[in-house]
Amino acid sequence: MILAGLWLLGSVAASGQLTGQFYLEKTFFARWEPIFLYYRITNDGREAVEIINTRNPEQPGCSGHSIRVSSDPSPTSVGCVSNGPLAQPRTLRPGESYTERFLLNFSHEINLPGDYWVEAKHSGMWNKTAGDSDVKLRFHIGEDTVAPNQLQSLLDALHSTDREKRIEAARILASLAPPSLENALFGFANEPEFRRYAPLAFHRLNTTRSMEKMAELMQGPATNEQLEAAQYLADTHDQRWYPLLRDAAVKNAQNSSFPEDAAELGGDKALPMLVTLARSPDREFTAGNAIMAMGATGSRDAIPVLLNYLNSPDINISDRASYALHVLTHHSVAQDQTNRNRRTEAAEWSEWWEREGSTARIYKASEFEEDVPLQ
Repeated sequence: MILAGLWLLGSVAASGQLTGQFYLEKTFFARWEPIFLYYRITNDGREAVEIINTRNPEQPGCSGHSIRVSSDPSPTSVGCVSNGPLAQPRTLRPGESYTERFLLNFSHEINLPGDYWVEAKHSGMWNKTAGDSDVKLRFHIGEDTVAPNQLQSLLDALHSTDREKRIEAARILASLAPPSLENALFGFANEPEFRRYAPLAFHRLNTTRSMEKMAELMQGPATNEQLEAAQYLADTHDQRWYPLLRDAAVKNAQNSSFPEDAAELGGDKALPMLVTLARSPDREFTAGNAIMAMGATGSRDAIPVLLNYLNSPDINISDRASYALHVLTHHSVAQDQTNRNRRTEAAEWSEWWEREGSTARIYKASEFEEDVPLQ
């Protein structure tokens, strides 16, 4: 029992009179069972302490946490994006604790059976608990599936009079996406309150029908759901979705995500569309986004195009071309940011391409390797 407790619980060292602890309630889970990581802050001192409560269960970064799971792609990004207030004050009296919980299934792909670990760290950005102690907790997902009554309780919660309970139930169901609830999850697309979780639900279902439903989300004006659906469709590497993403890129070229997703899926075939967009009189957004998206094509043919844009007198254009070249080649020019000479940088890129272009490795956007300076 002592060993199990040590495995489940990691503590962040006290700073002042606050201590923080990450823990899991257990280490063995059924398939399609929600897995929560908890963080408990305790006031061990003799005086009341005011802490910050971000109340954002979908973004641990807004609470000062960094959470990584063994199944995450590398590298992973941690941050906080919010349109409203980031934090709310909360008073902890001596001996009191406050606990946050984060659904690991939401941001991490952990629905397959197997052994996993979660590594968590609190930065102390909001609350004065030490942030330099990493915690690694291990857990296992078995072959057995979650009990039907647990799924039914989540379905029932979708109709709760408490909005927070409804939203949490939708978040959990979309994250788990058990095949037995496929039809219920399809209904999220037609429910304004749950629609934001529809792309995730369709992605996690990963069936022929669910991907067709994902494609339907691309209809109509651009929405946050479209942004997410486009990324998921690009991730499938299924070329039948390319015309859909190409049309979305042309229609919404001022939003950099759409051209990038089309470029990632289309590869070489996306280059003519991006070249056309790059000629747009809207240099700041449409043209700039198209040039930057060329880096996501994984196309060797994009490099000569980008080399020409390096010489643009428009700094926005030349910098985006430089970024795209970096993504495609994983090379970079050593730069003195306080005294950059873009003409020299362009010359170095051209010399490198003439010398090594025929044999240089070209990377796709999803491939990660260490960067190498141009020789």
